[in-house]
Formats: sequence, structure tokens, C-alpha cells
Amino acid sequence: MSVLSVPPARLAPSRLTLPRWARALGLELKRNAVPYLLPLLAAVFYFDTIRTADGTPPVWTVRASVIDNDMLVEFSVFAAGLAAWAGSREGRRKTLDLVATTPRAVWARLSVALAGTLCWMLLAFIAGVAVLYIRTALQATWGGPPLWPVFVGVAEVTVVTVIGFTTGVLFPGRFTAPLAAIGVAALNMIGFREALGLTASSSTYALLSPSRGAPLIDSGVFSPVAPDVSIVQVMFMGGIAVALFGVLGLAPGLRQLASAGGLGSLRAVFADGDGWLPRAAAVILVACGGAAAATAFTLAGTAQPDPLAGTTTGGTVLGWTIPALHSAASDQPLPVLHDCTSGSGRQGTAGSGFQAVSGAGFQACVHPAFAFDLDAVAAALDPVGAEIAGLPGAPVRAEQVASTRGGVLAGSGISGNPPVFTYTAEQVGNMYGAFQGDPDTATSRAGFQQGLLNAFLTGPSRQAGPGPGGALDAAQQAVENGLMTAAGSPSLGTFTGMNMDGKVVTPATATAVSAAARRFAALPASARHAWLAAHLAALRAGSITLAQLP
Repeated sequence: MSVLSVPPARLAPSRLTLPRWARALGLELKRNAVPYLLPLLAAVFYFDTIRTADGTPPVWTVRASVIDNDMLVEFSVFAAGLAAWAGSREGRRKTLDLVATTPRAVWARLSVALAGTLCWMLLAFIAGVAVLYIRTALQATWGGPPLWPVFVGVAEVTVVTVIGFTTGVLFPGRFTAPLAAIGVAALNMIGFREALGLTASSSTYALLSPSRGAPLIDSGVFSPVAPDVSIVQVMFMGGIAVALFGVLGLAPGLRQLASAGGLGSLRAVFADGDGWLPRAAAVILVACGGAAAATAFTLAGTAQPDPLAGTTTGGTVLGWTIPALHSAASDQPLPVLHDCTSGSGRQGTAGSGFQAVSGAGFQACVHPAFAFDLDAVAAALDPVGAEIAGLPGAPVRAEQVASTRGGVLAGSGISGNPPVFTYTAEQVGNMYGAFQGDPDTATSRAGFQQGLLNAFLTGPSRQAGPGPGGALDAAQQAVENGLMTAAGSPSLGTFTGMNMDGKVVTPATATAVSAAARRFAALPASARHAWLAAHLAALRAGSITLAQLP
């Protein structure tokens, strides 16, 4: 067969021929070091991020918090080390002079190498987020996946990759990659430490760090999470990434400047390279990226505590707003459609806010984001609600409310007319962490019952809780334990060393309280109810002794 006999279609250039940059990127993706370490990264991701998320309730904001506090630590360390290894390849292999003679521009060649590592790391990160969110979607009962933690994560993976790659280009060597990874890990740990005690006087770095302390269990459930800080973080990290990408365009001159060892050779930065246009573009990128990062830093300095997110009693701020970025829509409460139970079984509500459901008996209500705990809450509160039904101040309903109110953590108690027992995802009575996934169902049930009975037995004039004036006295504690025993739940009170009405419980007192509780629980339900109806006011006033209990 001669050339003349070949069909014209076989002589014509293939229409599937890729551009040169695409072919170069494909080669970079094939020979990149990231795929070889993906199994190790996947193992770290599973044992840290996934197992941590599985230990939290299936609430979207809580599950998404592991992206900032766990997942990014792993991915940023890998990204920094692998990017530094890729960036130092030419210098490590002593091929700088050889590749300098190639027709491809230095900036273009470095960009392709950076893009290969960045594509692999972003692909792995998005895959990890997808696994986390799919697992959450199969368990969550309300809401949807938050996107801002993902945007912040993409920004951090990008900036860390660019930092590591730039470090490898400017300081090639065998130890550049591990040192870059160690440096990024140290920055993450510092940021996490600062975020744990974030107060109104904390440093700006604490706000710019993606790490956060554990959010409230119902964060983003009753009111939206303001994205102000996330926007600033993306702007700050994006600005640094853009500036360092511009630095890569000046890499040849910077290498010569470093070898010259003095500022007198500063003109080498601009004298070498691939022409004045790429150098000008690099300078513009450095300036724009630096300006964006500086603007974000300035905005972070204007942050104010978010009154909707609240502040703990220790002064830790749970959320921030930035006036220049804040939207009034973030201050609007989300529609709350409670899921409730009643004497006739489980029912739902319709409309915005709480709407009473039909059916007789005590009602237990939870936010739909915690619908997975509705049956457990009802099983705990229905029996004790029946024990005190009809008595003065006895609640007709238990309703979950937001954990923050008026800028501080909200408490738990009985209020309103008709009386309603309110509790939060963070506190029931004086028990904290009620929705933390306590594996001991009996303990969790007893905690809910104690929260309701503490508030009922102390009366509306006293706030049930630990400390003088809030804890139960001996007779009140015996009645509470007796009611819980009659409801089929073990009591949590009257242990030696516990505080009772401002006093330390002695073994003798604990024994006496337990004996009185057993006597009270042994009474018929009608007798217990009748005695409480006649002596409830005196019991609340603290004028009933253990000997006077039937």
C-alpha cells in the first residue's frame, strides 16, 4: 500500500485530538503521586471523620462541623506535603537547566503540575464530602446539606495545595514535603486551639481559621447559621491562593534572587521569565490576591457576636456576624413544625410554630430535626406526666425550644398557661447533652424525667437546677424518686456526695430518702395523687419532712 492508496479520511487529522494543555494535564494526572496515597487518606478519613460523625446526632449542621474540625486537618496535611513534593520535582531532580531550554513557558509548565495535584486533592475532598452527606441524608429527618462548610473546605484545600507547591518550587529538596506538611498541621492545631475558646476579645486569626469548636446540637435548626464568617474565610484563603499563583509566574526570577543572596538583585525577578506580559499578569495577581486577603482580614476584625447564636456562660461566642456582609434574612427564625405525640398516638403538626394536636393525655413535642428521638422522649415523659396530671402547675405538654435565648444559653423549666415544660437539645433540667446519643437509654430516660419533676416540685418561683435554692430538698427528692420508681424508671438522685438544697448528702440522708421514696412509690396511684393535691404547696415551700411522707 502506498501513500496514494490510503483513504483521505485516514490522512486527515483526527477530530479527537486534544489541545496541548489538556494532553499535558492528562500526563500530569497519570504520573502524580496523589493516587498512590489515596488509600491511606481514605483510611484516615474513615477512622477520624466518619467515625466522629457517626458519634453525633444526624443533624445536618452537627455532621457538617466535622468537615472543618476533622476532615480538613487530614486533607490539608496531605495536600501540603504532596503539592510540595510535586513542586520540588524539577529542583530535586536537578533538571531546572534542562527544562529551561524547552519552548513551553515556565508559568504554564508549573501551572499544569499544580493543576494535576489540585485536581486529585479536590476530587478526593468532594468524594469524602459526598460520602459524609449521603450517610447523613439516610438518617436525617429534617433540613438539607449545608454548602458553606464545603466552600470553606474547597478554599482551604486549594490554598494549602498552592502553598505547598510554591514552597516546593522555591525551596526544592527532599525535606521540603514533610516540612510543609508539618507546618500546615501546626497551623491547623493553633487555629483549632484558638477556636475552642473563641471570645469577643479573641484574635482575628481565630476567626479566619476554618476550625471551630463543637456547635450546639440544634445549631441552624431554629434559626439559620449566618454565612458571614465563611464568606470572609473563603475570601481570605482565595486571596492567598491567587497571590501565590502569581508568585509562581515570577519563580525563575525569585530563584535567581535567592541564589544571589541579596536585595540588590531584585531586578532579576523581572529581568528573567517569558516576556513582559506574563510577568505583568503575575504582578497583578499578586496585588489582587494580597488586596483580597487584606480586605478579608480587615472584615474579620469587625466581627461581632451573633445574638441568635448566643454566648456560653464562660464567654465563648457561638456565632459571629460581620456588619458589612450580614443579611437580615439570617436573623429570621426558621419555620418550626413540631412533631408531637398524644394520648391517641403520634401525630404531626402543620403550619408555622407549635400547633396543638388532638388527643387526650400528656404531649411530647420535638423539632422535626430530632424526630428520631420523639418516641424516646415520649416514653420518658408520658409516665411521669400521667403521675402529676391535673395537679397545680403540672405541664400538659413538653416542647423543645432553641438552645439560645436572648444571646445566652437557654434553660429548662415549666412556664406558661397552660403550663408547658420546655427543654432544649443541650439541656433538660440540670442535665446537659440530652441529645448527645447517650447509649444508656435508661439513663437518658431518667434524665428527662428528672428535668420535668425538678421543675414541677420546685414550683414556678424557683428555677430547678444545681446549687442552693435550685436543688431539691430531702422530701422533694424522695417524692421525685418515688414518682420515677412508680413510672418504672430508676432515679438518678440521692447519691452520697450530691448537693441537696445547698447541702452535701450524707450516707444517712441518702438512706432515709431512699426509704421514703420506696414508701411513696408503694402507694396506689390514686393515693399518691391525692396526697400531692393536698400537700403540694407545702412540699414546694420546703416545709414537708421525710417523716411526713406517707
